[in-house]
Amino acid sequence: MNAPRWVSLSLVSFVLLISGCGPSTLPGDAGPLIKFKDEVKPNSEAKSSELGELSFLDSAGNKVDLASYRGKSNLVLVITRGLVGSETQKDGKSPENFCTFCSTQTSRMIANYSKFKQRNAEVLVVFPVARKSDGGALDQFAARVQGEKKTAADAPFPLLLDVDLTAVGALGIRADLSKPATYILDKQGEVRFAYVGRDLADRPSVKALLDQLDQINAE
Repeated sequence: MNAPRWVSLSLVSFVLLISGCGPSTLPGDAGPLIKFKDEVKPNSEAKSSELGELSFLDSAGNKVDLASYRGKSNLVLVITRGLVGSETQKDGKSPENFCTFCSTQTSRMIANYSKFKQRNAEVLVVFPVARKSDGGALDQFAARVQGEKKTAADAPFPLLLDVDLTAVGALGIRADLSKPATYILDKQGEVRFAYVGRDLADRPSVKALLDQLDQINAE
């Protein structure tokens, strides 16, 4: 029996993690063997009213509302898979199990953050957790992305928690814990781009996101 593509790509991510995979810009970037899509078209629908009402928690437990960015800047919202496999841990103790594609994507967003700011865009990266007690994994993910002893507070943009998979459920993207998803909202809070990955590697590249922002800003 053939393994599901999600399982196969999980094995690939493990191989990439232990092999090094060439030069990287940040510790979490697995290198040139991971390539995201430069040419993408929206493949999902998301209502601006529903997406704009979502809220998350930062590593200190403070609430962050997407609506607070309305009227201030464009917004790039990236939802990672989260703490993979944690839903099956009945004792509430989850292993450190992070998606290499997610850490690579986040590392590249950090490395290119100035380009997003030049386009009047803020970036939010969301880390879903199945339960509040898993919230400490956000700093572990931040260290994986940025380097040892780095925390979520050290990132140039907010790294946030989706506790109890509230946003993941509202957006219909659940899949241990979430499918990788990217949304761009313009300054008025309107959803201009929505992309949900069909597998772990199916994500828009930094270039693709910058191109989308250029189109929005040119209008």
